[in-house]
Parts: sequence; C-alpha cells; structure tokens
Amino acid sequence: MFKPTPKVVAALRERLGTDAALETDLTRRRPDLTAALLRAAADPAPLGRDLTAAVCRAGCALLGERHPGATIEVRVPPFAAVQIGFGTGPSHTRGTPPNVVEMSADTFIALAVGRLAWADATMSASGVHADEASRAFPLRSPAGG
Repeated sequence: MFKPTPKVVAALRERLGTDAALETDLTRRRPDLTAALLRAAADPAPLGRDLTAAVCRAGCALLGERHPGATIEVRVPPFAAVQIGFGTGPSHTRGTPPNVVEMSADTFIALAVGRLAWADATMSASGVHADEASRAFPLRSPAGG
C-alpha cells in the first residue's frame, strides 16, 4: 500500500489530469495510490524524481504483497528494496541474501508496466534463484490491467 504525500498527489494530478479513479482513491480514509502510480508510469515520458521514487516504492511493496518470502531481494537503489519468494530456494534471515536482483529505477518501472521484457532488461543478478523474480513482472499489463 502506498500512502500519498502532497508532492506525489500533486505530481499525479498533473500527470494523470482528471483521473476519476485517482480522485476516488483520494477520498478514502486510507488511500492506496499504487494503481494510480502504475497508470502514471505507463506513459514513457520522464516521471521526475518524486513520482519515480513513489512508483519504485509502491511497486516494491506490491511485489512483497504478491510474492511474500525471503529468497530473492529486488533492489532499486536509491529508492526501494524488497524480499520476495516463490516457494523455492533458501530463506534468507540476515546479511546480504544469496539471491539479489538490482536494477535502475527506469528499468524497474519499465518492467513493472510491461514496456520491457525481463530478458531485455539491464540489471545485476546473482544467485541461482535470482531469475525467478522474472515471474513477478509486469505488475501492470501494458493495456492497463
């Protein structure tokens, strides 16, 4: 769940215009802007630092919700990191995990919205289970699903 900050809300409104779903989300007592952030990221135009950070943090949080575990750590420096699992491999408890995938924010966002395929992404991956993270992407389909 991604909680809004005034800067992020303003940037989303600027990016999405009159987006009824965003306004509906904002009326909730505890709004979750993850879907709105992914909609905003679907356009390949630059997001700016505030939205880039928000999309990365919300995307990593969504990865953790959808794929709980501690086998693979997905890192998007300097914005976010999350540990995920798919029921295989070791569960890491402290220190650097044996399975790490690290990528730029632009790569993470492109994977998250389906603009980039895992096989075409530039990233650093280590560990025998690191490539299993590919199963988690995209977070949102390019068509808007």
